[in-house]
Amino acid sequence: MLSLRQIWVIATDVSRSLFGDPLLRDVSRGHTKFDLAKNVTAADEYPGYPDFSPTGSNIDHFRCQYPSMEGWHYCGGSEDQSCWLRNPETGEQFNITTDYEDKMPYGIDRYFILDVSDGWINVDGLNFTEAKLFNNTFPGPLIEACWGDRVHVNVTNSLGLNGTSIHWHGIRQKDTMHMDGVNGITQCPIAPEDYFVYVWNATQYGSSWYHSHYSVQYADGLQAPITIHGPTVAPYDEAIEPLIVTDWLHNGAFNALYQDAIFPDILLGSVGHTVGNITRYNSSVEALLPVPAPYEIHFDDMEPNPLTRAKRYLIRLINTSWQTTFIFSIDNHLLTIVEADFVPVNPFNVSSLLVSIGQRYNIIVEASPLVNSSNPAQNPLPEDCNFWIRTWVAGDGVECGRIGTTAEYPQTGILRYNAESTTNPTSLPWTFNQNCSDTEANSRLDPVVPWTVGLPQNNKTNDNFNVSLLHGEGPYGTSFISLDRAGSDQQNPFQTDYGNPTFLNLANVREKWPVGWVVVPENYTEKDWVHLVMFGANDPSQGTFGPHPIHLHGHDFAILREVDDELWDPATYDPTKNNLNNPPRRDVVLLPSQGYVVIGFKTDNPGVWLIHCHIAFHAAGGLSMQIMERQSAANEFWPPGNSADLDEAYRVCENWNSWAYDCRNLWPGEVARKDKDGNPTNQTHWPACEDAVMLQNDSGV
Repeated sequence: MLSLRQIWVIATDVSRSLFGDPLLRDVSRGHTKFDLAKNVTAADEYPGYPDFSPTGSNIDHFRCQYPSMEGWHYCGGSEDQSCWLRNPETGEQFNITTDYEDKMPYGIDRYFILDVSDGWINVDGLNFTEAKLFNNTFPGPLIEACWGDRVHVNVTNSLGLNGTSIHWHGIRQKDTMHMDGVNGITQCPIAPEDYFVYVWNATQYGSSWYHSHYSVQYADGLQAPITIHGPTVAPYDEAIEPLIVTDWLHNGAFNALYQDAIFPDILLGSVGHTVGNITRYNSSVEALLPVPAPYEIHFDDMEPNPLTRAKRYLIRLINTSWQTTFIFSIDNHLLTIVEADFVPVNPFNVSSLLVSIGQRYNIIVEASPLVNSSNPAQNPLPEDCNFWIRTWVAGDGVECGRIGTTAEYPQTGILRYNAESTTNPTSLPWTFNQNCSDTEANSRLDPVVPWTVGLPQNNKTNDNFNVSLLHGEGPYGTSFISLDRAGSDQQNPFQTDYGNPTFLNLANVREKWPVGWVVVPENYTEKDWVHLVMFGANDPSQGTFGPHPIHLHGHDFAILREVDDELWDPATYDPTKNNLNNPPRRDVVLLPSQGYVVIGFKTDNPGVWLIHCHIAFHAAGGLSMQIMERQSAANEFWPPGNSADLDEAYRVCENWNSWAYDCRNLWPGEVARKDKDGNPTNQTHWPACEDAVMLQNDSGV
């Protein structure tokens, strides 16, 4: 069997043979050039710079290395992991209180290769033949780096009938907007048989994920975790592999845009092994293939000892769903929250946690089962020390996902203290609030690095936006919802132009943009703040298919106010009640269907940034807009005619436009022609050649 070291060397050799030696192009960090071959070299003694294996890595030989930081040392300890790097001569540190928006350490360059291809997989007892996979695995491979590293990812599109682009969720992309991976905005899609190399800096640390940003494509399997090692506010002893919770469908996401999802399910697991059980979720469906065993986490089986504490485990929880907001819990165990969406927070304990689409939490769990102290009979400790890991669908089964048909549907994983045990747990759940709202959780987020939010510079531009369902037929097939300025009688569902991304139009200094692009200009200085108000239906009788997990690219945002069950009224809205003193912050917030949120961010990252609902079908239906941040500064950063980044973007677009405008390449490709009764005949045809609108019959994002 090949070791990880051998696999890494082979992958590196393949990358160099296909694309040249990236080492010779642009890998300088500070004043140092670093040899990739030393990436996993163990340091038997101090080499003169920090070189260490981080506590939270699950990969043998993985090391954090900082060769340009001579004289610095790793400064964390078993009981204080808040320090990362320290210079003993100057006393300078990179630690949990360092504002990573101002500075970061200088790490190494790490290289990854992703091949995007069609495939089929069985994750729950049914064969899924419409899968789209990274490196033929689901979820795709973990991208693991250290704070301050630069990450290079070479993505090749081997799909038959789709373009693709890859978004690195939550990565700030400071001065690298063109690497954000949103087709129609920061790039054209990567055409089949083409490639693109993404390069971004690990300015933050913590847990996240990467996924396709080509319409609803990621729901077919193009999703995988990211771990960036750095300090943590509370110590732990061992890390569990990133824990993914997601929903699943069996008829393909592009089919489901028109037909609805067939046989949905809930999956839980980690890299290469995220699984469900279709019969547990839906009792009316019969498994046609072997049902995978539930995902398991193993804690050390330790006898109680009053002289020693319990072992502490770090769980990196990520919701990668296309539709569902979950409530996560582990029977008889408390969850200590230490990070939310890359933002370290002062620890607090909960017995259950709402996690909306795109949100992530770093959680510490002690190997010390508990009962409800006020009512021990509610959840007594099981004798076999096996405990259910539960993922409930939040809400009433309509607004935030579909509830399974069996009482056991939330039982998606097992925590065992005896790894040899094979019996199902008999543990009972905590009581919990099933409301589909993250207001309570966000109210407890106390960021370790405080922000004082400035007053808005856009207070005269009416940047208040409401979610509204279209009154009539939309401009494209799937359009049904939009995010429009308050008081406007126009409804503009978002739609990109795949072949002409906004990135290639930064020199457009006109005030007018194509209506469907929904461009919101924010042209201030790098020290100014923008406040946005977003609200659900201002008419209680009108639904909005909410709540909506709203994600902003390119920024963390401060949640200045979040209100459930209160309609936003400009006549009574009082901005002086917004919390400007270290408010909770993250990059996804759950916008209530009958409430509102006020978010704030600093305009210090020039470029164009998507803000959208992360329910895939809502984004495909128009619930997005793009923030044009300091357009003049962005245009200077990527000057037309003198930018290698623009040259590469034009190359990708040329290949895309050549491929995309041959209708035979478009989904669903060549298929059997059906007779008037819907039965296949011996003749074939290309439906896309008979209906040109199918080139892009949704919003594109």
